[in-house]
Amino acid sequence: MTRTVEKIEYDLERVRRERDALKANRGGQSNYKMACMMVSALEIALSDAISDQANDAHKTPDSA
Repeated sequence: MTRTVEKIEYDLERVRRERDALKANRGGQSNYKMACMMVSALEIALSDAISDQANDAHKTPDSA
């Protein structure tokens, strides 16, 4: 199952807010690092999804 670009963008915004809250909290350094890794992973997933979407845009129903 592939995730849509919109879903990845939503998750990325949510995780960024969580990461920023953990940074301000100063108590959860390991949680902050985990949130940073999640942001990086979602940014890569978003890049891949956008790339795949662009690659599929030129396909016709016959070439699918």
